[in-house]
Amino acid sequence: MSLMLQIASSTPAKALIHLNGLLLSPSVSGSLLCAFIFATEEKKLQLLKALHAPPSVNLEVVKRGLQMLLGLSVVRYINSTLSSIALNSWRLTKPGNWKWDREIAVITGGCSGIGKCTVERLAKRGVRVAIFDIQEAPESFQNNARIRFFKCDITDGDSVAQAADRVREHFGEPSILINNAGITKPFTIMDMPMEVITKVFQVNCFAHWTTVQEFLPHMMRLNKGHVVTVASLAGHASIAKAADYCASKSAAIAFHEVLGAELRSFHGADGVMTSVVNPNFVRTPFLDSIEGLKEVQDQIPMLTPEQVADCIAAQIFSRTAGEVNVPSHMGYITGFRGWPHWIQIFARDSMGKAAASIK
Repeated sequence: MSLMLQIASSTPAKALIHLNGLLLSPSVSGSLLCAFIFATEEKKLQLLKALHAPPSVNLEVVKRGLQMLLGLSVVRYINSTLSSIALNSWRLTKPGNWKWDREIAVITGGCSGIGKCTVERLAKRGVRVAIFDIQEAPESFQNNARIRFFKCDITDGDSVAQAADRVREHFGEPSILINNAGITKPFTIMDMPMEVITKVFQVNCFAHWTTVQEFLPHMMRLNKGHVVTVASLAGHASIAKAADYCASKSAAIAFHEVLGAELRSFHGADGVMTSVVNPNFVRTPFLDSIEGLKEVQDQIPMLTPEQVADCIAAQIFSRTAGEVNVPSHMGYITGFRGWPHWIQIFARDSMGKAAASIK
């Protein structure tokens, strides 16, 4: 395993990431500052001694450090709050016209992995779910009246249109669309057949246009709906031997961003929410089938489909638009392209060495 992966997956690194998030909470940093200010001087000196602080660190330095920490945490909180409000068309309240036992969701790739787990969570809350997939539905779905499987090739516009008509006949007009289906093939750029590239983009990206054009008009008329794009952190940080996947997921992220802008600016449908979910590596049956990837999965902390599905369902049930990074502490990856080039190149080369065993 590469040095970068070893560092990122080490227990101290993960502990530092979680500690950083904790300290940048205004309630925590504020409490620490108040406790330090109101503590007796004797207690403060005992604390410095217990921390083995060097002589140059005096009580005033600690106080200023805690003040800076509180300032940073407040700025971080304000930034997060403003981002959330902006993503929801500057609304301060959640729409109240959602009744989960009356809502209808369409999800692509819902018969296995993340999609299957998401279907289970939606149906459990009473949502009626239509699955578009070329795989057969699992047995557990077959006797559930709230789940209906529609065999559909999402790369074929006619197939999507026919499946959409059957959904309307059986359930009605959907208010939730989850573009979840995704595939990849581990080729280098020079070795990848054009038909594979085309198929990957058709599933991971082009199908989003087809499904949105099919189901969005009704959502816009009601000014109510939620379109969820399941993308990937790989759409922000490219990985060797995955150009097809990374490029198609980058395109899906751009699609999500533009869709939100057009709903607000062109269609006056700011009640139709858009969310993007960016998981890190996920252990799915599809990835398990790729030769050589199991060794990499054994060395990298992998998410489970259940973890990602929990986040997708939580985002839908929150009645808010947003960007969901899974795990949340890896949201910093979304700014990867703004990092110094020497760090980007080191990271890509490190991941490239790890990808060399994948066939």
